[in-house]
Amino acid sequence: MTSLLQKRETALDSSRFHFIFGLCTRKESPCDVYDAIGKDSVYSFFLSSNFTAWALAIAVLLAQAVCFVFFIQAASLDFGGDNDWVYKFMCPRDNDECRNTSDVSVRGWVYFGILLVVHLTSDMGNGLKLVWSASRYGLSRKSFQVLFGGIFLFSTTALALYSSVVYNVAVSRSNIELIF
Repeated sequence: MTSLLQKRETALDSSRFHFIFGLCTRKESPCDVYDAIGKDSVYSFFLSSNFTAWALAIAVLLAQAVCFVFFIQAASLDFGGDNDWVYKFMCPRDNDECRNTSDVSVRGWVYFGILLVVHLTSDMGNGLKLVWSASRYGLSRKSFQVLFGGIFLFSTTALALYSSVVYNVAVSRSNIELIF
């Protein structure tokens, strides 16, 4: 009788182990990877083995990076160069005190932050998910495709976040300008 009870306990323990271990080593289906990177996204071309698809994806990635760099450079506080920086302090020559002309409030920054979080966190999370799941394919071509797709998706989204914040700090002088 005790041997039957021991067998059931051993079987129960091993089934728990297999259930937990199975969750940790679950293979993602290709549909999960395409859902994470976006079926309608140009980044899905990184999951392809076609050279033309990779070339197109890299061209779009570079074009996006160049556009973001334009915004970052326009927001730089370079006194000799051409930039879009709008100064928020006005200092009349006949007065020793400067006044703040910015109407941006904490509420405007909160709304701006909410908009960024709503629009960008899914891509950042999906990029990290792809990087994390690349190891599930072992040392293979698919692993590198998923890894590069995740890195590029996350990096482009992080660059969009950074350029949005930097440019809005430079040019926004009201809550409406900050949000739109």
